[in-house]
Amino acid sequence: MKNKKSLLVCLLLLPLFLFACGQSESKGAKTITIGTTAISQDVLDKAIDVFNASQSDYKAEKKVFDDAVGPNIGAEDGSLDATLHQHEPYLNNFNKEKNGHLKKIGPPIFAFQIGLYAKDITDLKDIKDGMTVALSNDVSNGALALQLLAQEGLIKLDPSKSLPAVEDITENPHNLKFIEMERMQLANALTDCDLALVMSDVMKEAGHNPAKALAYAQEPGIYLVVKEEAPWNEAFLKALTSQEVKDYINNETEQTKKALF
Repeated sequence: MKNKKSLLVCLLLLPLFLFACGQSESKGAKTITIGTTAISQDVLDKAIDVFNASQSDYKAEKKVFDDAVGPNIGAEDGSLDATLHQHEPYLNNFNKEKNGHLKKIGPPIFAFQIGLYAKDITDLKDIKDGMTVALSNDVSNGALALQLLAQEGLIKLDPSKSLPAVEDITENPHNLKFIEMERMQLANALTDCDLALVMSDVMKEAGHNPAKALAYAQEPGIYLVVKEEAPWNEAFLKALTSQEVKDYINNETEQTKKALF
């Protein structure tokens, strides 16, 4: 009878023991938080799944921002451990304007493409004089937009400027009118503007067909960015550059992104 009682007590205590072990294991995993934007979060989600399944020392999670500045501010003030949403020109401009100390680590992960989208026309030859063009108001993405227009022969830019702005347009034969705005709002600009220079992923996120651009150009690569390097970086970069993430980028993003590793 005594043995039976002991066995019963052990069986009753077993779930509590297992729960305590689980709690202890969970508490042992350090949480890292990575900032991103709506158009980059799908790649980050895939990398987080691979990372969390590959080790137990860390647990990665994401924080999604409505703009591209928010993740960098979080990484700079220490409320975030890293970001995944920006190319090197944007990073350099942030550090310059905000006196930041952020740096890219590892290889470029993927690239967005930027497209020239139109409200009413389907061919570049149909662009008329005086049309309004919406483009990003940040230095690096605004420059990429203008370079796409120059690539298609719609404007000419001052060749001495590595990051040209609207004032660096030297020839504008169609007398295009430029309106600058936050890049995540550009997809909606076509309700008021004739043309918009928008990342294809922003168009997709807004419910538009990203394949209907008049012209495209590939943006610079997107990097994992940190303020200070940490022990988890190597494992997370391994997850970011895994075959699972590469296959997702190249096969499941409707060609709005391209893997660079």
